[in-house]
Amino acid sequence: MTKQEMLDFVQAAVDASGTTDAVAVLSESRNASVRFGQNRITQNLDVFKRELRLTVGDGEKQATVTSQRIDIHALPGIASEARALLETSSPDPEYMAPVPGKQIYPVIEEAWDEFTSECPAAPRMEAVGKVIDAAETNGFIAAGICGMHNKQTALATSTGNLVAHRDTSAELSFTMDKGLASSYVDLAGTSWGELSIDSAITTVAEQVKLNENATEIEPGDYKIILEPEATWNLLMFLPWMMSARSADEGTSVFSGMEGKKITGESFTLSSSLFGGRPGNPFNGEGLPAEDVMWFDKGVLKNLSCDRFTAQKTGRSPFFIPNTIDMDGGEGSIEDLIRGVDRGILIRRFWYIRFVDQKTMKLTGMTRDGVFLVENGKIVKPLKDFRWNWRPLTLFSNILNIGAQQRKGGGLIPPVVIDKQHYPFTD
Repeated sequence: MTKQEMLDFVQAAVDASGTTDAVAVLSESRNASVRFGQNRITQNLDVFKRELRLTVGDGEKQATVTSQRIDIHALPGIASEARALLETSSPDPEYMAPVPGKQIYPVIEEAWDEFTSECPAAPRMEAVGKVIDAAETNGFIAAGICGMHNKQTALATSTGNLVAHRDTSAELSFTMDKGLASSYVDLAGTSWGELSIDSAITTVAEQVKLNENATEIEPGDYKIILEPEATWNLLMFLPWMMSARSADEGTSVFSGMEGKKITGESFTLSSSLFGGRPGNPFNGEGLPAEDVMWFDKGVLKNLSCDRFTAQKTGRSPFFIPNTIDMDGGEGSIEDLIRGVDRGILIRRFWYIRFVDQKTMKLTGMTRDGVFLVENGKIVKPLKDFRWNWRPLTLFSNILNIGAQQRKGGGLIPPVVIDKQHYPFTD
């Protein structure tokens, strides 16, 4: 559907609601991906989905109906179903009317790439073929996923807001392994052209060779060098917890900490709608997004806040707009390594779980490459190990920080952390 067709449809859905309060959201998405394992393609998907979500309310309670009947003639029936559900709903003590009218939404054209939106199969198949060929040439086993995605969303409210947004993304993530030796890369971008596929394949193959014959880590003090992927693996838990409501209820590490310095000065975290990963200009309620500074040189500046909590506490309502960046410095991971006298280089974490949400203590395993660094050089591979860490404590001990890369939620740098004692399980 065109943007105008989607806007017309959600407005018609709101008009058909027959209730005081209504919010209609129409989304359509296409996800095309190739999965591969054991050096062969195992799955090729190309899925298109279009769905309407209509929420109706009467000032005390609300009800939501979803439907894939995207037909103007189906709207009376969908609205009738929603009103019937509303009649049997219980009063909601946290009921919020739709976002007031006359909202101004940012326009983020940079989130859309025309070529990527068409999800052509040939580039994906070619990329996967290159990965498999490289693996077979080196006697490795490769597995991963390669995909292109597009999504368009239109939203209307009974208070007069009407907005649409579209975005695209591309990804190639894969592992190569030879026995216990392995390496991994995760490439992501708004457009297919952002993915540095050839260089990533070469790098991963070289890293597998470096990772053979890993040995145990000797107990002692080591600086910790995190590649951007590993930094993001720890950082990704923060958005889940940066909630004003949780902080007010005393269930968060951030309880009573707004405006206070809770981590090191080298740690700055923000969301920029026009940053390395373009943000979403509105949420499912129709609340406009904005740039937000979360941490400024270690000081907790803001927490995401839903509209009910904002009304209750006098805060301003805002949300994490699907993008989050950690400030970086200069230099590559190789540059950081050259400045370390004795340390452990970690490429990636997995199986990460909470030990204690109140202190944000996590546990997990390393994966796909751990190396001993001495006098600025990688000396030998080390076996994977389990760790227990508090990311905010680690980020309080940053010694050096490199240039940002697109990882996970946004732009993420490699970092060097001051000495930690192995075993890393406090």
